[in-house]
Amino acid sequence: MINTDGPVIFDCHVDQDENCFPMIPSGKPHNQMLLGPKDQEENKITSKGKALV
Repeated sequence: MINTDGPVIFDCHVDQDENCFPMIPSGKPHNQMLLGPKDQEENKITSKGKALV
């Protein structure tokens, strides 16, 4: 993957009890991303970030 000049798909399996932030819950759009507990108040997603496609 590191030695490839083009795009790659990285399928990483993570334990379901592991907290990996930021995360997008299954079936939810990117503007409902969950931030980590320390970032929820400080770095809220702005309206500009919600507009990204």
